[in-house]
Amino acid sequence: MKNKAFVLFVLSIALFVISCKEEEDYTGPTTDFGTSEYFSDFLFSKSDTVPLTKTLKYNFNDYALHKESFIKIKLEVASKKKGSDKNIQFYINNQQVIDNEFILNSKESRSGDLLLGLEFLPGYPEGFTYGYFSVSNHSLDVVNNNDLNASTENRIFKWEANYKVIMNPIKKMLMWTGFILIVLSLIWFLIIRNRLHPKFKKGRLQILKPYFGGVSFNKNTKLIVFTNSPKKQKLLSKVFTGTILYEVNSVYKQDIILRPGRKDKIKIKLPVGAQLSPSVINLEKFNSYTITLNNEVIQIQYS
Repeated sequence: MKNKAFVLFVLSIALFVISCKEEEDYTGPTTDFGTSEYFSDFLFSKSDTVPLTKTLKYNFNDYALHKESFIKIKLEVASKKKGSDKNIQFYINNQQVIDNEFILNSKESRSGDLLLGLEFLPGYPEGFTYGYFSVSNHSLDVVNNNDLNASTENRIFKWEANYKVIMNPIKKMLMWTGFILIVLSLIWFLIIRNRLHPKFKKGRLQILKPYFGGVSFNKNTKLIVFTNSPKKQKLLSKVFTGTILYEVNSVYKQDIILRPGRKDKIKIKLPVGAQLSPSVINLEKFNSYTITLNNEVIQIQYS
């Protein structure tokens, strides 16, 4: 007796492989569709889900062709995870299939290739998932050597896949960029900045002559300049290197620059021709000094 037979298989997948992951009673062919990754919208980076695909080859035998046989195949989700029975779409040759069922008719084509696609939508449970392509209706006798009239097994082959929710790439990049900037900032402010730009200890320079004034400084001050013209330090320089204090008065025809020295000492840089009394390289705390500059006498006290 002739049988109307139908044979199909997924490219690169051997037939009749036993799948042992979740259902050991199924012994038909199994194929792994791979891993689908999804991320939510963030800024200008929009989420997108790309169907996982496999190519299915099918072939009707001569008798099935003569009888104009057909087979209706349905995608089934067997995973018991909550939400796995929805939020999934099925495609044939990049066209969405309504109700996850499609028909192969021998009248239309004896053999050919079909591109099967599985698309997991937002809300599908993460992790391993699986299901079957099953015969829901037919006018055949045998599919893949399985006698449909004598057997209760209507599953043609098993599909497996993984669904993974990942962080939006733009969000991930910004988070890593922010983390790296924070680490670099900590390294700069805690280690490098004060080595490249030493700071004063807390103190005050009192100006006693030719006018009465003074400059108070703290641990964030890197430089003190006595000058005759107002100057403004840029904000980024102030934040990343330290504060520069300007003492402005017309008596300072040329700039006098003071920098931090060892411990509480202050290094003083005088313009050419100026004299310091007593003659020292570093100013020491609780001492008074006289600077002669362009016939002007400037008396200061460090406290």
